[in-house]
Amino acid sequence: MASPKPARDYVYLLVVLLHLSAMLGVDFVPFYPQPLCQPPGSPLHFLVAYRQWYITTMSDPYYHIETPGHFFDFLVYVELLVQFPIALYLTRALLSKQRLSGPGELAASVYGIVTGLCTAIVCHNMYHLGPEVISHEAKQTLLYAAYLPYAVLR
Repeated sequence: MASPKPARDYVYLLVVLLHLSAMLGVDFVPFYPQPLCQPPGSPLHFLVAYRQWYITTMSDPYYHIETPGHFFDFLVYVELLVQFPIALYLTRALLSKQRLSGPGELAASVYGIVTGLCTAIVCHNMYHLGPEVISHEAKQTLLYAAYLPYAVLR
């Protein structure tokens, strides 16, 4: 008889699902075909509205940077090409009734390392941003409530 699934797997599933929702609802929206997103009333326009709400509410400065080649653009591509496929695989593995096996544990390790490193880069940069870029209150909210927990949990 197989041993019961550890509670840790359910915590991992929650973290991965939260990250997937952030990827699909905020980070990847610019990659979606315009006819699906614009004008209002289009099937995915709600994601455009949600993304704008997030950016405005959280005052996240990384979505307003127009500098070509900024590191955040690179991290979004890492998210799209590495983290997203692994997150989908992990979601399937973590939803199964069985414990994570060797390949699942390896995928979780790679996902955790890559996500943690990318988040640590953002946290380091945000810590050093001045008040001309982000207010103290917005920095505290983003750094300690949105980004840093992902770096620590990984």
